[in-house]
Amino acid sequence: MLRSVSKPLIYAIALSAVCFVVRVDAQGAAEAKPAVTAEEVAALKAQNEALRTLIPSQSHAMMDVAYHFTNLWFAGQHQDWPLAQFYFNEARSHIQWAIRLVPVRKTSAGELKLADMFAAFDGAQLTVLNKAIAGKDRKTFNSAYRDALAGCNGCHTAAEKPYLRIVVPDQPDVHIVDMNPQASAKQ
Repeated sequence: MLRSVSKPLIYAIALSAVCFVVRVDAQGAAEAKPAVTAEEVAALKAQNEALRTLIPSQSHAMMDVAYHFTNLWFAGQHQDWPLAQFYFNEARSHIQWAIRLVPVRKTSAGELKLADMFAAFDGAQLTVLNKAIAGKDRKTFNSAYRDALAGCNGCHTAAEKPYLRIVVPDQPDVHIVDMNPQASAKQ
């Protein structure tokens, strides 16, 4: 009977059998992989801790927020709206960075999820402030800026850091940027 079966059919059957065996061996090999050793886990933990030392603290990111938010006030006072928009965007971006660094604060009342607090702040005070900048409305800007500061202080209080009291600045943090919108870059 074997003589009546063609060679290509025999090759196909043989190839199928080899593929089946290889597939079973590959699955078996995947299941037989050794577990991660305690030494490997310890090494990964050590690497993680070493990397964590390279990440700046949340206070570093918040110093950037303070820098940009301070200069935002003076850009608004000079009605340099493109510069105000720049400082607004930078302050907002750095708040988000600070939240990525420390997304949850542990307080005596439990966990304080900063992303949730920021979402409310962003959707209310920062939205009004951004609209005042876009509308080039100094009066609304001044009011919205002060409201945003109240939001900042509310977050600091909720995070049990009420001593971080933010006020309208009395001088810009940058002395090298001319906040006059009619100024030129000539030296």
